[in-house]
Amino acid sequence: MSDVKTIGGFSFVNTTAGTYAISMTRPSDDMALSAVLNFAGSWESQPAVFGSVRVVPFGSDNNLPANVRNLLEKNNLGPGILDRKTGLEYGQGPFLYQLKFENNEIIREWVEDEEVQAWLNTWNYKEYIRNAILEFNYMRGIFVKYVASRGRRVGKNWIAKIECEHSNDCRLEWPENDGNRLEDVRGIIVGDFENQRRRVMRRYNIYDPSDPGAYPVSMKYHSFRSFSRYFYAISSFFGSIPWVRRANDIPDIIQYLTDNMIAAAYHVHQPAQYWDQKKDLIEQIHTDWDEIQVQAELMKLREELTAMIAKVLAGKRNAGKFLETIDFVDNDGNKCEWKVEPIEMNIDKYIDAQTKISRIADSSTTSGFGLNPALSNIIIDGKGDSGSQMLYALKIFYAADSQICEDIVFEPIHEAFRVNFPGKNLSMGLYRQIVNKEDNVSAKDRSTNKM
Repeated sequence: MSDVKTIGGFSFVNTTAGTYAISMTRPSDDMALSAVLNFAGSWESQPAVFGSVRVVPFGSDNNLPANVRNLLEKNNLGPGILDRKTGLEYGQGPFLYQLKFENNEIIREWVEDEEVQAWLNTWNYKEYIRNAILEFNYMRGIFVKYVASRGRRVGKNWIAKIECEHSNDCRLEWPENDGNRLEDVRGIIVGDFENQRRRVMRRYNIYDPSDPGAYPVSMKYHSFRSFSRYFYAISSFFGSIPWVRRANDIPDIIQYLTDNMIAAAYHVHQPAQYWDQKKDLIEQIHTDWDEIQVQAELMKLREELTAMIAKVLAGKRNAGKFLETIDFVDNDGNKCEWKVEPIEMNIDKYIDAQTKISRIADSSTTSGFGLNPALSNIIIDGKGDSGSQMLYALKIFYAADSQICEDIVFEPIHEAFRVNFPGKNLSMGLYRQIVNKEDNVSAKDRSTNKM
């Protein structure tokens, strides 16, 4: 008899000889996440049918956002790193600004405008920005809903508010001309694609900048285009998914082996003749028992003996105790004896191997999320990064890694500025307070003296 436990790509088999770990690839292993890793061909070459509507598949199984969510919710690094990245990008929040040129440099001059701010205060613009940054960091694209004012001013278009939808619920409608460009898409379908609830489905026309008030509510997909993909963008950490999966499996593997294989510290050899004699004795005492009853009694005796041996061998408090058994000779003159042999577990080597695998997985996972480890709050071997390393990493992040996200997140707001306030030369961006090195700050203004 044996039982099998599958964790990730490993199968653990418990047998009478011990626990074995077998690595194998099977079509049935984690089909949903295996679909995520299917790089063969393009997901977008053929439409997927949802109800009676043709949509552009979002992933090979048309469920990529949900698969990414399920994968990262089990990971000990991913959500924290992405939350830290979102927080660094958000800074002190959104504010209005105008661009100025000084000494051949572009300067943001932060300004206030009562009219624009009054419009912003009519809807939760900060919530939109936070949601959009989060969606972009996970999927590198955002689905935005433009809501036109019901009581539009005479002869003037007006965008009342902007909303960021869940990418898990949004799909691009398949182009009517069967084109393979995002520009060919004429609608966005919003529904419960994960659970295939076809009755819960709505279609929105694509927002038209040349006629902003054409529809009461319209939508648009804003994204940072992925190379050689024509509709959806894919996550920057997509290539790290195998390592993320491996990092997710390690805690379960260690726990399972701790509960099973490592517990077998001794190998007890039981001579078969001992139990043959026990069986004969039971049959002599209970002559009216059938074979099933005899085997049940024999199993009971085996369990009692096993429990007694385990009690003797387990723990330091049992040092000095002994196990009493009877050695005898079989009919052929061979000596039959009980033997208890300690099993060399090499626990230190096993844990060291798993630690090395975990480090590689963590490093690959961190790199895929696009945030320097100095900013990710990752501590390796009890060592953190110095303040200078964090400062330089932060400056590089703000200089090179945050602007594209900001541009895409604020595209809908800038479009609303163009429609609602055409005469104002205003933009909105994220204000991030400059972080100064403590050596460059006067003693009285240093953080350590303000605590």
